[in-house]
Amino acid sequence: MTSKIRLTYGITPPKASHSEPRRREIAGIQARRIAKLPVDALVVYDLQDESSRTEAERPFPFRSTIDPLDYAYDYLSAVSAHKIVYRSVSGQDPKGLRSWLTRLAERGGSTVLVGAPSRRHTSSLRLKDAYLIRQETQPTLPTGGVVIAERHSMGATEDGRVLKKVDQGCSFFISQAVYSLTATKDLLSDLYFRCQEDGRAVPPILVTLSPCGSQKTLDFMHWLGIDVPRWLRNELHHANDILQKSVDISLTAYEELLAFADEKNIPLGCNIESVSLAKSEIEASVEMVHRAAKLMNRAP
Repeated sequence: MTSKIRLTYGITPPKASHSEPRRREIAGIQARRIAKLPVDALVVYDLQDESSRTEAERPFPFRSTIDPLDYAYDYLSAVSAHKIVYRSVSGQDPKGLRSWLTRLAERGGSTVLVGAPSRRHTSSLRLKDAYLIRQETQPTLPTGGVVIAERHSMGATEDGRVLKKVDQGCSFFISQAVYSLTATKDLLSDLYFRCQEDGRAVPPILVTLSPCGSQKTLDFMHWLGIDVPRWLRNELHHANDILQKSVDISLTAYEELLAFADEKNIPLGCNIESVSLAKSEIEASVEMVHRAAKLMNRAP
């Protein structure tokens, strides 16, 4: 995994409750859509129940999905793009994680290991132990980490967390969905100058953009801990077309982030998220991929 992978498309596997024919039908539709996108890699998420993170009621019910590795390489075998497969490690045991990492390495993929959603979550395996298992089992497997600008806003420690993960074997990072331009700039700035002081390179970072098609989706983003500034919530809430407004604002923000990162030679890419079942939001994610690709081509 290198900075050459700059534009990715993120999806979730079908629900585990779906019948096998329905799973194959969904995979076929997604494979045909992905084949037309100018992306360097496909990101396949591993969903986990984050209810332990907050006392607030979840706007959408949690539904478990099929294994993201199985989906990426069996159901989406027709997709030729490089695959980055997420793995939530909190419910894993060491033996199971070793087997999973070996299967992924044999298929030539990359992974992003994700820890528990909160300290209150009962975890059978900690993230730092998962990194050790990966280092012992598959040391050449390209491994990424999650970066969250909102955590930096609260304690200005995310830059240190990023570099610690680099020392633990992470070679790239994918952000939580970004709606706060200032929080993301703050993180990139602090990370850049910290790397300058330490004489090390800033790792490649993929900024995640996610379309928002309804007030309920906006509420869900807030529940997930995504910072949507008040002015932006107002703009979306009062927009005639909340979905298009979210697309336009997200791409404008990414254009500014791209220019900011380019001045400092920060390898900044983009991950467009498509996690909704709504046709309009899926189509919006496709629009975002093409617009992001054009922005990257204009970058010096």
